[in-house]
Amino acid sequence: MAIQCFFLISALVPVSLLKAQSAVLATGVNAAGSNGSVSYSVGQTAYLVKGSSRQVSEGVQQVYEITTLATGEAAHPSEAGILLYPNPFKDYLYLDFTTQDFKGSEYQLFDAQGKLIKTEKISRSKSEFNFSWLPSAMYLIRINQEGKNIKTFKIIKK
Repeated sequence: MAIQCFFLISALVPVSLLKAQSAVLATGVNAAGSNGSVSYSVGQTAYLVKGSSRQVSEGVQQVYEITTLATGEAAHPSEAGILLYPNPFKDYLYLDFTTQDFKGSEYQLFDAQGKLIKTEKISRSKSEFNFSWLPSAMYLIRINQEGKNIKTFKIIKK
């Protein structure tokens, strides 16, 4: 009786609601170490096109990351008015104070271990930073205004 109920219920569930792996792979592995982790698969090529710049990513396994930074940021009413893009970036990173005044602001760039790499004053509401000299890695960039931390971003250099 229980087996019949299972088959009846499974027959009523639409196939489109089922989520399953959509690729047949020859091999794949997840590897982790003290400096990070990597996942790869071999067997089928798939492409994902995203963003207005039409960025193309290869492979079946695509990155999906949600990050929340717990820092002592000042509660600033217009902190949503600061944009930092694109992320991940290749050489150039753009900072845009959309609704907030940029005067008295600076950025601090830290590596993944928390070591301060660079500090620079922000001179315009829309700024372009050339980070082509940085190696590919994860960094933190902290936006300070008049000595107070108003926003911290996790950025990834390709």
